[in-house]
Amino acid sequence: MLNPKGRHYKALKDHLSKHFEDTYFDEDAVCMELNSQDFKHRIRVIDASAETVCDFFRSRSIAGGSATAVIREVFYPKYITRDKYDACRKLEVDPEDGRIGGFGGLISLTFTSMAASEAFFDTLQCYKAASFGANFTLACPYTIITHFTELDWTSQYGVEAGLVRISIGMEERETLLSWMKAALDAAEAVKSA
Repeated sequence: MLNPKGRHYKALKDHLSKHFEDTYFDEDAVCMELNSQDFKHRIRVIDASAETVCDFFRSRSIAGGSATAVIREVFYPKYITRDKYDACRKLEVDPEDGRIGGFGGLISLTFTSMAASEAFFDTLQCYKAASFGANFTLACPYTIITHFTELDWTSQYGVEAGLVRISIGMEERETLLSWMKAALDAAEAVKSA
């Protein structure tokens, strides 16, 4: 899609017209349409679950005031750059559940040590992979996966090697919380050992 009022519209339109090749598989289009039918419901569930999980993590983090925590920071729009997120967040009340648009399902955690990060990640009972919008919870050691050969460089910008990224899915909230609690308990056990 191009903005016909954009200053580069004609050049972009000409380029796309000359080079466009429709390679979209018909069955992919059907699958996308089916998946979009309950999209709003899925987003509401994921938003609510992610916020619950983040509130749990935040209550047991240094950033949340716990002096003995192994979680250093919970990177989630509710706590980090809230003003910028609210500027683009859907703020009207949803008629189905009465909630205002949420903060999304993506969470990043930093830890006080690499050992705590590893214990947390290894114990976490969800699938382990990077997420591209799956309906189930996924976790990955984000910095290690994306910048393994550049860890010195990323640390200069405050991106810790032990950062764990979690993409919350559609599991029951109680299940998610039990997974997160068990993983955090394992991380805390490493600190006290």
